[in-house]
Amino acid sequence: MSKTPRFSPKKEAPSVFRQEKLISITEVLQMTISHAYQENSSATNELFTNLSNEFSLISHQIKSKEFSQLEKELHQKFAQAEREAMKQLLESYDWCLSKFKSEDGQSYVHSSRNKKRYMTLAGEVIIERSLYRAERNGPTFCPLELNTGLIEGFWSPQAAKQAIQLVSQLTPVEVESIFKEFGLMNPSKSSLDRLPKKLIHHEAVQQLNLEEKLQEQFDIPKSAKLFAISLDGVMVHTRYSKVLPGDSAWSEASCGTVSFYDDNGVLLNTRYMGRMPEHKKKTLKQQLIMQVQKIHCKRPELTLIKVADGARDNWSFFENEVIKGECVLDFYHACEHLHHAMKLIYGKNEKKLVVAFAKYRDILLNDFKGISKVINHLKYQMKKYPTLKKLQTELTYFSRNKKRCEYARLKSENKPIGSGVVESACKQVVQMRLKRSGQHWNDNGGQAILTFRSIVLSHELDNAWDVIKKSYIWPIKIKPIETPNNVIQFRKIN
Repeated sequence: MSKTPRFSPKKEAPSVFRQEKLISITEVLQMTISHAYQENSSATNELFTNLSNEFSLISHQIKSKEFSQLEKELHQKFAQAEREAMKQLLESYDWCLSKFKSEDGQSYVHSSRNKKRYMTLAGEVIIERSLYRAERNGPTFCPLELNTGLIEGFWSPQAAKQAIQLVSQLTPVEVESIFKEFGLMNPSKSSLDRLPKKLIHHEAVQQLNLEEKLQEQFDIPKSAKLFAISLDGVMVHTRYSKVLPGDSAWSEASCGTVSFYDDNGVLLNTRYMGRMPEHKKKTLKQQLIMQVQKIHCKRPELTLIKVADGARDNWSFFENEVIKGECVLDFYHACEHLHHAMKLIYGKNEKKLVVAFAKYRDILLNDFKGISKVINHLKYQMKKYPTLKKLQTELTYFSRNKKRCEYARLKSENKPIGSGVVESACKQVVQMRLKRSGQHWNDNGGQAILTFRSIVLSHELDNAWDVIKKSYIWPIKIKPIETPNNVIQFRKIN
């Protein structure tokens, strides 16, 4: 049995190869990035010269250090170079004028010039920038921040987007540790905690109506033949003060879903919505109504299915406030009530209970007259056991929802019969983020997380971020500004 030959290169080969590779990488980086700094070529050349020198120092430490340590140092050097490059790029968006006028004739004068920290994808940079005022002791604005669209005067747009995506999934403490391990961005847990609250309540974002924009931009799958809407509630721990000793610290948050299905009943796409506790889910219901109207305008041929549990408020909303569509009682909830009815009838006789429940569950699911047979069976048992008042409650439940329990027909038409999508939404949108150990929420903080978590889970973050970042590029009360040709203008929103 022959052994596989082992390659043994000459000792000189690796070092020669590294040097050639080092030079080629540096040249490529310099060619691709230096276009952004044509006005400041000396700084750019110095940046890449320093980076090349750092490469050379690392390459001569191969024998004296472990690869993992060299890898870490290399990453840090690149990060430092990226911060320097980002600093130069941001500085190019600043103005340094004594005064200028806007198109409406308003004069602006230079107020001060000072340093400020900004967070970018590469980490924190400190930049000296100019501030301007329209009147003495009036509010100041910063051209650098408005030209680049810096978020809340601290985050670069892409840095804020990354932070939002992570903090909607994890706690600020966890996100802080993740960024620290990555070795680039290093935001504090306090900054991460404030960001979603600031974004969701930003005046310009509110005026642009983020939710309405997302509803307009939501893509309906081309192969969709029907869509289903659902809503449900889940309890969360709140910070509301107790008025009476018996008041609970738990309140019901709400979740809503809009799901699309093809001809075969395959789930294609889902849009999630989450709201903090509110009387009768008022805002969530408004969002669902608007979403259904948008879909109906775009694709009027799509069949609407409304799925929920047996709560009367749900069906009052679906049948009176939402456009016409087929209503379906969630099969799992129907089975829960059927099991409870059988338990009342057969008591502790486990064997008869299991057999009877399995029999009528199958009838309810697969028989086209299943709901009528279940109701008739319960009526017969009521005559047999007239003292079982709780059984009358279950009979009333099925009688009230009779027209919503045609499961065999719905299955044959490949239509959904369960609210599993919204049940999953309650877990994914609310429970996995808002019901972790020791957490309790107020409306502002909780709603900020639920909004962005819904956006991320619905794969709408790119669309949402286009709306958000535009609101920071142009100040609401200031019109386009006339400046000399060598000064970068404010970018206008289309």
